[in-house]
Amino acid sequence: MSAESPPIAGPLSANGRFIVDAHGKRVRLAGVNWYGAHEDLGVAPGLDRTHRSSLAKTLVMHGFNSVRFPFSLWMTEQTAGVPDQYLAANPDLCGATPMQVYDACVEALTGAGLIVIPNCHMLDPGWCCSTDDGNGLWYNDRWPAAKFFSAWQGMAERYKSNPLVAGMDIMNEPRRARVGWRVRTPTWGTGGKTDVAAMYTEVGNLIHEINPDPLIICEGLNYAADLSAAATHPVRLERPGKVVYSLHDYSWFHPRGQSRAAYFDQMNKAGGYLLGEQGDGIDGVDGFYAVAPLWIGEFGNGTRSLANFGLAPSSPGGGGAGAAGADPSPVWWNSFEAWLADADVDWCWWALNPTQPKGTIPVTNQHRSNWGDPEPWGLLAPDWRGVANPRVLDILKSMIPPRTGPGVS
Repeated sequence: MSAESPPIAGPLSANGRFIVDAHGKRVRLAGVNWYGAHEDLGVAPGLDRTHRSSLAKTLVMHGFNSVRFPFSLWMTEQTAGVPDQYLAANPDLCGATPMQVYDACVEALTGAGLIVIPNCHMLDPGWCCSTDDGNGLWYNDRWPAAKFFSAWQGMAERYKSNPLVAGMDIMNEPRRARVGWRVRTPTWGTGGKTDVAAMYTEVGNLIHEINPDPLIICEGLNYAADLSAAATHPVRLERPGKVVYSLHDYSWFHPRGQSRAAYFDQMNKAGGYLLGEQGDGIDGVDGFYAVAPLWIGEFGNGTRSLANFGLAPSSPGGGGAGAAGADPSPVWWNSFEAWLADADVDWCWWALNPTQPKGTIPVTNQHRSNWGDPEPWGLLAPDWRGVANPRVLDILKSMIPPRTGPGVS
């Protein structure tokens, strides 16, 4: 998307492995994560530095077409106003609750033509993610499952008149969590209280009872790194053509120094097989599967140094990306970039933010960040107006155009 691009015609649907618009033309989601509303204060950083409408126009100018916008269940229930200091560049929002601020940001983003994808990132407020944060399932000791379902019904209701709130990313990075005295591990297709596929089905159908249009985005197990079980237990909603699967990918998800061939194999088994173009896909399951779109809802790298992207020496000694003790980021990035181009999947960079919110890990209360701390992976400059590293932005821009699909010439 750019300032000259035609507006996206919603609603969006899944047509085989592609996301398509109301006219059946492919829409390749190419976006950014604007994070922080899920953390301690319930408000996304940046509103103290720039007006939300200016931020939206900046994203459009750079060619992005979508924003993943995390929230927490806690945020949705707050009735006190956000302190004015966090809204300094948006004085019209003074006195607004966190949910009202979130609404205003959604309105600004979609008003600029951007797709917004709300994501329930946390139940409790705080930094994500940790195996000890008690937020790896859709319920915990403080938030029953009924609250989670109700929150999504509320999101569906409040945005049902806005067609550019075109997808709902139901739950962030399913992972082990302690509930009561038991440690529970998310499962897929097993039935019971830990089955995330069953949860996605229930929540998706509840959303569609209120608004039949949004895509229902289903993240994989193990920090959104594993969709292998979707081969035999796909998410099936009452309304067809609305399921999109999501993986996250970072350098630490892979062995250090992993070869490109091994990387491709890992990614295709983790979820790339869903595109229907990877032959037999995963061991033990023959043929192709329920073909569906795949969205890399999070991936990222440090934007301060081009060495992270293999475009500069990775160490003063010039050892290179594959050298012993070298930073693994460029090896991972080069494989990721090649796989993304080959698979032609949808994606969302982590993160837009050049500055962090106040962040504490729930349960453990471990401090992670103060408001305004630098975000080393941020795409924007600290003033929230400029670009942190133009070369990195150019890399992402080169990844925006779709290569295949309906209506792609």
